[in-house]
Amino acid sequence: MAEKNTKTITKKLTDLSILLEISKAMILERNLDTLLDLIAKKTREVMTADRISLFIVDHDASELWTHIAQDLEIKEIRLPVGKGIAGYVAKSGDIVNIADAYKDPRFDQNSDKRTGYHTKTVLCAPLINHESKIIGVIQVLNKADGIFTKYDEELLVALCAQAAVAIENASLYKEIELSFKSMLKTMAAALDARDPISAGHSERVAKYAIALARAVGFSEEEIKIIDYAAALHDIGKIGVADSVLLKPGKLTPEEYNAMKQHAVKTKDILEQVHFARKLRDIPSIASAHHEKLDGSGYPLGLKGVQISKAARILTIADVYDALVSYDRPYKRAMTVDEAIDVLKKGKDTSFDPDLVDVFIKQKLYLIDRREFQRVNADLTMEYTVITKDEVFLSQPKDTKLLNISAEGLMFFSEKFLPAGTFLDVTLHLPEINMNVLARIVRVARMEGQNKFELGLKFVNLSRATKDRLNKYLVEMVEQ
Repeated sequence: MAEKNTKTITKKLTDLSILLEISKAMILERNLDTLLDLIAKKTREVMTADRISLFIVDHDASELWTHIAQDLEIKEIRLPVGKGIAGYVAKSGDIVNIADAYKDPRFDQNSDKRTGYHTKTVLCAPLINHESKIIGVIQVLNKADGIFTKYDEELLVALCAQAAVAIENASLYKEIELSFKSMLKTMAAALDARDPISAGHSERVAKYAIALARAVGFSEEEIKIIDYAAALHDIGKIGVADSVLLKPGKLTPEEYNAMKQHAVKTKDILEQVHFARKLRDIPSIASAHHEKLDGSGYPLGLKGVQISKAARILTIADVYDALVSYDRPYKRAMTVDEAIDVLKKGKDTSFDPDLVDVFIKQKLYLIDRREFQRVNADLTMEYTVITKDEVFLSQPKDTKLLNISAEGLMFFSEKFLPAGTFLDVTLHLPEINMNVLARIVRVARMEGQNKFELGLKFVNLSRATKDRLNKYLVEMVEQ
């Protein structure tokens, strides 16, 4: 008896230690997706369970959505509130502890049938915020050593209380971040409206800069700074007169000097924005995209190490896009090869040579084409239809693709599937099979034929999946 009590006390102390560790980690994590992954991982560890699903309530749609499902490739599933065990808990707020899932009428067996998994025990608890509002559900499946106990219920409730606070904070942070990004897009759109010829330039520069920053090992926080700086790097052009900015011919020396002032104006404008401490380098990075390694750039004539690595990345992205993206009355757009040659010749004088080498060697200059260029390829796929009532319909293998891009794909279907339907897709690429979640965004009935052309958009691609797909598309484009 004494030995058993000692083990029980030791277990509780261990669990308390893990809860404190989880609490600290959750307080520090601001990214919602990363936080949800962290909560699921730690819950699985402390509950000694086989599988964890964390659902968030979308009150506007009366649905639960999840990005968490251990060992499954699907990144987002939506279920009606009230449907299944998780839906019941989201609606009632009750804690549910089931010793035999198949004997409970609330358990939906379709999920097990689809995945081949066998659910035995279930413990499910609500995530409740400080306003006593249910914001989500944590569902724990198949305890490693028997059924879930009363102590397990108490442990999960304690964990849910911590998780609810962290999720609320991360959600608020995400909303603020989305509002900030929306403001950036509005500012960029205002500039595009003034100079339609270069419309989309800032967005493309951001894509090139992010790809290069990621390739040389920048952290996600550093990449976020690059993203914002790229989006705003030309905002100072708002202060340049139309007679200069929109002039159809070459600029006079005086006009060119006036145009160069946009870099100064960019810094002046951005320094008026109250950036969070981690983002305070944005004004200096954004305004330095015309600086050159040899000191011949502007506005400050910075040289060598005086130019931050982030600004050097932005310079390469800005110059490349300006060279290839649009014609001016006095200057045609260059070909990709011509623009690459400019970058090569500018190594050590205008551009960081190591960054140029990475940009060229990894073919990051194709990133914009990868995103939107559709490639006609002899590929097949198989897919499963995911519906709101949790009916999963498997489709025949070897469905032939019409084309594919980094954004999505198109194919023919003899069955009508409405726009908005989610598909769990397995792409058969050379040497690998790739699982992705996709949503139908286009449906067109083929004239005179009993079939439909369906357009899919990929949803929540992981970085690894996106990189593999981009690698394949680059190879296809070059063939």
